Amino acid sequence: MAALGVNTDYIEYMMGHKISSYHDVQMKGVEFLRNIYAASGLSIKPKTRVSKIDALKEIIRAWGMNPEEILTKEALSQPHRTYATPTQREEDQIKTLAFALKETMRKELLAEKV
Repeated sequence: MAALGVNTDYIEYMMGHKISSYHDVQMKGVEFLRNIYAASGLSIKPKTRVSKIDALKEIIRAWGMNPEEILTKEALSQPHRTYATPTQREEDQIKTLAFALKETMRKELLAEKV
């Protein structure tokens, strides 16, 4: 918690240690300390990570496009393509989605200049 910027007096108090400012920290109340702990982002459960492809799909949806439609169109345009591993498939999908997003952004920026 100290590495995350939490005051050392609060940390010591939460660990049950007697400190010189014990009563000052105690007066702030339990909810105050709970909020500090929650804001520090510590957790005993591992944080769920969003995959790159899921994050990219959300960005594409925010730009008003349908990522599944883009991937389907790409798959239909190259039916001969095969993948040795799921990682290769995901990398190819990321490239396809990134290119589609880049083109949409380029078109929008060019339209603004006109």
